Formats: sequence, C-alpha cells, structure tokens
Amino acid sequence: MTMDIIDIKGMPDEQVEAIARLAFGGGDVGWHIGPFLLAVLFDCILFGVVSQQYMTWWMFSRRTERKCYAWLTHFLVIASAAYTICEISYGMHNFVFHFGHYKVFLEVEYPQVFPLLGWITSAPVQLFYTERTFKLNGRNWYLAGLLIALISASLGMTIWILVICQNLSSELQAQLIIDQVQAWQCITLAIDLIITISIGWGLYKSRTGWSDTDALVKKLMLITLETQLGPTVLMLCFVIEFAISPPATLGIFLEQLIPKFYVVGYLATLNSRFSLRRDSAPISFGKASPRTLNRVNTYGHESDRPQQATVNIETETYVHSFQMQPTPPGINRKPIFEEIKAKESPDDQWIQHLEFTSNNRSNLTLDEHDTSDLV
Repeated sequence: MTMDIIDIKGMPDEQVEAIARLAFGGGDVGWHIGPFLLAVLFDCILFGVVSQQYMTWWMFSRRTERKCYAWLTHFLVIASAAYTICEISYGMHNFVFHFGHYKVFLEVEYPQVFPLLGWITSAPVQLFYTERTFKLNGRNWYLAGLLIALISASLGMTIWILVICQNLSSELQAQLIIDQVQAWQCITLAIDLIITISIGWGLYKSRTGWSDTDALVKKLMLITLETQLGPTVLMLCFVIEFAISPPATLGIFLEQLIPKFYVVGYLATLNSRFSLRRDSAPISFGKASPRTLNRVNTYGHESDRPQQATVNIETETYVHSFQMQPTPPGINRKPIFEEIKAKESPDDQWIQHLEFTSNNRSNLTLDEHDTSDLV
C-alpha cells in the first residue's frame, strides 16, 4: 500500500466520514459528486429514447423481423429497464437514504453491479454487429473469430475486476486495479473500432456502379457510423479520463452511460431499415416523391468497374386542333321546312281567317267594352 492509497478498513465511521468529506467535499463539490447524480439523470433520459425506439420497432418492424433479432430486441429492452432501475436505486441510496453523508460515495459494493450489467447489455449488441460484418466481408471467419475472442476476453476482464474489487475498501483504492480496468477499456474500444471499420469497408466494397445501389450503400455507411460512433467515442473518453485520474468520479459517469448507447445504436439500426424500404418503394404516378428517378453514372467510361447503362429518352409532343363545321339541315327536311315557312302568315291575317261558329261570338271587336254587366 502506498502513501497515496488510503485503506479505510477497521476505521470508525467518524474517521471514514471525515476522510470522505475531505475527498469529496473539499474543493468543487459539484465536480466530485455531480457525476453520480448526472449518471442517473442521463440514463433515465436514454431509457426514454430506448422506449420510443422500441415502440417504433414494435409498430413497423416487429412482424417482419427475424425471430432471433426479435428476441434479442426484447431482451435488450428488458436489460435496459433493469439497468435503469439499478441506477435509480443507486441514486436513491446516495442522495435520499444516506443524505448528508459523504462516506456512501466511497462504497464499492453497490457499484460492482454495473460492470456486469453493462457487459450483459453491450455484448449481445457487439455480437449482432459481428454477424453483420461477417456477412458483409464475404463470410470472413478470421474476423468473426477475432471479434468473438475479444468479446469473451471482455467478459473475462469484467469478472476479474469484480473479483479484485472484493478486496478494495473504498473508491480511493482505484489505482490498485488501474491495469485491469485499462485492459478492459482497450479490449472494448478495440471491438468497437474493428466493428465500425470492418462494416464500413464491407459496405464500401459492395458498390456496383449503379447509382441507386451506391446511394443505398452510402446511406448504410452513414447509419453504421452514426450508430457506432456513440459508444466508441464514449469509451475513448473513458480511456483518456481514467488514464489521467483514476480516482475521479467522472469515470463512473462515462462507464454507466456506455451500455445505453449500445442499445440506442442497435435500435436505430433496426428502425433505419423501415425508412430505407419506404424510400426504395416504387413511385406512384400522380404523387410527389422526394427520390430522384435518374442519377448520373458513378464511374467514368474508362473505368474497369461495372458500367451503368444509361438510356436517354427524348419526347416530342404534337398538338393537333380540329374545328367542327356546323351541321347542315337534313336533305329530306329542307323542303318541308321551307313549305311550312311560306304558308305562315302574320298574326292579324290568321285571326281574320278563323272559322267561327254561330255560338262563338269571339269575332267581335276586342276593343269594345260590354258595360251591361256593370249595371
């Protein structure tokens, strides 16, 4: 034991509290204690993101999903919920049930749960990407064997760290396991880097020269980069932070967020397939579509890669106008029409030639007024 490492075993509670107050209460309290509270807050936010992604997958992709991926998705959501419950319980333990005590932040028994839960959550996602990179790189068994060996080594290092932690009396002795933790960090970071680079390379080799296919490959490469960038960058920050200051509590904050970033990236990958299928669906005539029908050839004419056959269609439209002539009257009706017109006479002549009977006195002058009825 060096002078910089304090062993609190056998010390009275008052002395342990004084040491913890000196370690966490001195200087910037928010910098020392804030990561414990922020880890719970951010984990709950990420669990909300996971829940929304899971509901989206349930509505649009559950029926067409492979059985193994469907069960894996259910398992990861349940594991994420259990991880969040442990985070909330840890936060309640530190800030509610032992409020005002600094010695609770020195405990190592409770935080030992998170490394194992983190591996249970992250390892299935790593195996999922291992299968994808295995198929994309021509069923490369060497690559798959390397990744599986690294994932198994990560589990071995996690168990080793848990065994060593049983002999630690407080968080102040984190320097005693610095080699094991850094080995675990490097293995996990190597897994993420190999998966990201190999998937990107496999997609890059999948280009065919067809513009639509190459556009789809480009989208898949961007999705892979986006989904794998989160846990990779977070693990890189954890490696750098732990190498600079192992006892700092910022490492606890980074460590406890990494599993959720794996699940978020996994669900984002599954949900991206629905949007890709929707964008690649046939275009309905009469409806606007954001996709471009024609793209230029990806490769030049002198390239040895497969060429895209380009068909140029020129369309000319002719407009022909025709005006209908008025239809003349029928030949068989023209004489009858003229004969009837010739026989027609003015109204006054027609009235004078009316044949009246002896009882009909309507031929009298209509202007004369009969006043006998007025008497």
